[in-house]
Amino acid sequence: MDTHFWSPDHRDEVPFDDRWEIAFTAKSVIKNLNRSPSNFCGDCLEHIEDNDFRWRCSLCIKKWHLRCVPSSPDDINHPFHPYHPLELLIDVPRPPDHSKSKCDECQQELKSYFYHCSLCDFSMHVRCSKEPPPPIVETAKCHEHTLTCMVRNDTFTCNACGTHGERCPYVCAPCGVMFHWECIKLPHVININRHNHRVSHTFSLGFGKRKCMICHKKVDWRYGAYSCSTCPDDYVVHSKCATRSDVWDGVELEGVPEEYFDVLPFEVIEEGISIKHFSHEEHILYTVEDEDDMTDGSMRCEACVHPIFSEAHYKCMECHFIIHETCANLPLRKRHWLSTTPFYLNANDNDTSDSFFRCGACQTISNGFRYESDKGVSLDMRCAFVISSYSDHECHPHTLFITTLDEGNCGGCKLTKKHVLRCTECDFSLCLACATLPKKIKRKGDEHFLFLRHGEKEVSGKYWCEVCEAVLDPHEEWFYTCHVSGVTFHIKCVVGEFPNAKPGFTYRYQCVLGHNLTLYGARVCTRHHGEEIIQLVRNDRSTRPKCASCGSRCLPPLILKFYLVDTYEVYCCNLECSLKFLLDSAQDFNQYFQNWTRPAGRTGPTITPLVG
Repeated sequence: MDTHFWSPDHRDEVPFDDRWEIAFTAKSVIKNLNRSPSNFCGDCLEHIEDNDFRWRCSLCIKKWHLRCVPSSPDDINHPFHPYHPLELLIDVPRPPDHSKSKCDECQQELKSYFYHCSLCDFSMHVRCSKEPPPPIVETAKCHEHTLTCMVRNDTFTCNACGTHGERCPYVCAPCGVMFHWECIKLPHVININRHNHRVSHTFSLGFGKRKCMICHKKVDWRYGAYSCSTCPDDYVVHSKCATRSDVWDGVELEGVPEEYFDVLPFEVIEEGISIKHFSHEEHILYTVEDEDDMTDGSMRCEACVHPIFSEAHYKCMECHFIIHETCANLPLRKRHWLSTTPFYLNANDNDTSDSFFRCGACQTISNGFRYESDKGVSLDMRCAFVISSYSDHECHPHTLFITTLDEGNCGGCKLTKKHVLRCTECDFSLCLACATLPKKIKRKGDEHFLFLRHGEKEVSGKYWCEVCEAVLDPHEEWFYTCHVSGVTFHIKCVVGEFPNAKPGFTYRYQCVLGHNLTLYGARVCTRHHGEEIIQLVRNDRSTRPKCASCGSRCLPPLILKFYLVDTYEVYCCNLECSLKFLLDSAQDFNQYFQNWTRPAGRTGPTITPLVG
C-alpha cells in the first residue's frame, strides 16, 4: 500500500488538505479476468491487460495505467514546450479560460487532469508527457533521410498526410519536407474496408483533381495519400481517412504476399444458360429472363428473400429453389464498411435454429443469406450492395456516402439511426433501412404494383392509409401508392417489421426475440412442459387475427405465431407485442402451476418457480 498525492475522483469526499494522502495500490494481477468496465483506464479509456501494473484507488474500483498517472505534483519541463514549465491541473473539466479541450500533442480529448501552460494556451496529457518523441529519427518509414524534431510553435503542412500541424514538426532540411510525429510511422501497404484491393501510400499523386473515396473531400495532389494500383480509375484516399480505426485493420502488408481467394459463387455449366451455385450444389440452376407466373410475387429469392417479379433470375427445375441473378453473383468474400475484417457469404440454412439474424447495418431481422465477419458482425443481402455510396435522385438529388460510422437523423423515417448515408453537399442523411426499401412491391391479391414515394411537397391536404385507415402526411412521410387507383399506404403497413424475412419457417422463440434474460428466467417453468416455438406467417387470412398482447387486429403483412406449452396458438403484431405477451403469460402460467401443485390445506407453495 502506497500513498499518492492525487485523486481526481474523490475531491468531494475528501477535504482538500487531505487529498495528497489518498491511498493507492500498485498491483499486478496475473489471473485471467473478463474485460469489465473496471479493467479500463480512467484516463486513456484503453484496456488494462491482466498482467499489467496499474494504479488502483482504495476508495472505488477506478484503475489507471502507470503511464497515465503523474509521478509528482511538481511542474515539469517538456521538449515540446521549452518556453515555460507546465503546471499539473487536477479536477478541471478543460483548460481554464479557453475553449480547447484536446491535447496539443495527440489531439485526443483531455480528461480531469493534465499539464497546462496558461501563457501559451498549451495542454498535454500526462501519458503524452512521459513518452516524448525522440529528437532525431534516423530510420523513418516515411523518408530516406534522417529527420530532426524542430521544437517550435510554427504551423506547417505534413507532407505525408496533407493536414496542418501546429508545433514541433519532424523536418528534413535538404529535402524541405515536414511530418507529424505520428505520420512518420504510416504503413506503406494496407487493406481498407471500402475497397477490395490493397492500397499503398505515395508521397505525390501527380497533378490532377481528385476526391477521397471515404470522406469525399478534395485530395491535394502535392501531399501524401493512399491509392490503388490495380484499379484503372484513380482510387485515392486521404492518409488520415485510410488509417482510421473503423477503416483499417491495423496490419502493415508491405512485403506480405497477397493471398488468392476464389470469390466466384458458382460454376458455369453452360454459358448463359445454367450454373451450379455453392448454396444449391445438389441441382443445376437455369437462367430465366422473364416468366409470366412471377408477376404476382409469390416466389421469393432464397438470398435476399424479397419477391421475384420480372427480374432475371436462376431457377431449379427439380425443387423450389430460386434466386435473383444479382444475388447469385454476389462474391463469396467481400469487404464492407461495417467491419475492418472481410465478410464471408453464408447460405444460412433455415433448418438451423440460428438462421434468424439481425443485420448490423440496417438493424432489421432477416433469414436469408448473410455475410459474416470474423468479429461476429452479420450483414443481409440488401445492405451488402451498399458498399460506400448510394444514388437515388427521386429520394435526394445528390449522391449519398458512408463517410463515418457516427449516428445521424434519417431523412426518410425521421429517426436517429446508428449508421446513415450522408450527403457531402447538404445536411441530408438516410439510414440503411430506408435506403434498401423496395422501389416497387405488390400486396397479395392486388392487381397493380405499389411504388415508393419520397413525400410530395406540392399536394394540399392529407392522405389516408388503406390498411390502418390512419392519416398519412405526404409532406413529411414516405409512403407507397398505386399509380392506377391512387390508394396510399404507410411504409410500415406494407413492409412491416420483417421486410427482409421469408415466412413459413419455425424457430425457438429465443432465435427471433433474442436471448432476453428476463424472458428466459420468466418462462423457465413452462419449458419443463414442452418446447415453445414461434413461426413467421403471412397475414393473409380473410379475418385478421387479434394480437394476444395489444388486443388489436394484426395489420402487418408478416406476423408472429406462437405454439405454447398450453397447446394453444396465438398471434402477435410485432416483436414488442411478442415480448410483452410472453412475459405476461409466463407470470400467469407460473401462478397457475404454483397453485396447482399446492396440496389442500397448505398455505405455502411446494415449489418456487424461477422467475427472472
